[in-house]
Amino acid sequence: MAKTQPKAHPLYWAVLLLSGVTFGASFSLFKIATGGGHDPLSLAFWYAALSALLLVPLSQRTGGGWRWVTRSTLMFCLVWGLFSTTLPSVFFFYAARELPAGIMALAIALVPMATFAGAIWLKHDHLSFKRCVGLGMGAVAVLLVVLPETSLPERSDVVWMLLPFGVVLCYAGEHLYYALKAPAHAPSEGLLHVMFIGAAVTLLPITLATSTFHVPDFPPNKADLALLGVALVTVLDYFLFMFLMARAGPVFTSQAAYVVTLAGVGWGMVLFGESHSVWIWAALIIALLGVTLVQPKRLAT
Repeated sequence: MAKTQPKAHPLYWAVLLLSGVTFGASFSLFKIATGGGHDPLSLAFWYAALSALLLVPLSQRTGGGWRWVTRSTLMFCLVWGLFSTTLPSVFFFYAARELPAGIMALAIALVPMATFAGAIWLKHDHLSFKRCVGLGMGAVAVLLVVLPETSLPERSDVVWMLLPFGVVLCYAGEHLYYALKAPAHAPSEGLLHVMFIGAAVTLLPITLATSTFHVPDFPPNKADLALLGVALVTVLDYFLFMFLMARAGPVFTSQAAYVVTLAGVGWGMVLFGESHSVWIWAALIIALLGVTLVQPKRLAT
């Protein structure tokens, strides 16, 4: 007889909700940050640099100093940063100039499905009929966004949708890479700090070479404050994510995808008065249903 899984602690549900709602706001913050007229490459650099600065007091509390930093951990953090920060932030800042915040949030619902597909490709998970249906629903959601003439505010926005879909692939790659290659001896706070430093160091010469570097205004304007908000939300979400992963497990934590997507759509409607076509709402519902089929059903405690 199968054991009944105990219910997750109410604290974990509260953290899950907080994580999803705050990170869901990041799509609107991306959009506000682009309103200052600065190039997305420079915005991505400052996002990574500000995130690294915010992590200084937290990473300094890690025992053992920086003795865990080796060539292999540095290489891990550079690759991890490429998929988790460098490419996604550039893609999102470019997309935010053209797409509604809610449309960008919709793409996040596809991350669990893309991660599962990658795990199948790497032979670290197995297919089942239910999961195949879930992957199929993810594909249908994508088609509902890009094929109908009236799905997006402007038909030309279909091209810009390649950027959020690119973020989906980046995040899926990040999840798989971290799960397979994360150094067991390194503290998570330290790894996160070095990752953001590496992303900033990677982006700085690119912004200088392309003459896109800018210095934020002082006192900061609305766009600069939104950029700081993106960094704050991201750092907070990473720590909430690690808290849930350590105590509630990956299955429970994966449910954040639902909250992030719905919160992202909601923030866009509240802050920008966004409205979406019936095709987008259908894609959202189908994508979220697909996630329920792809992930395991057991909840951690």
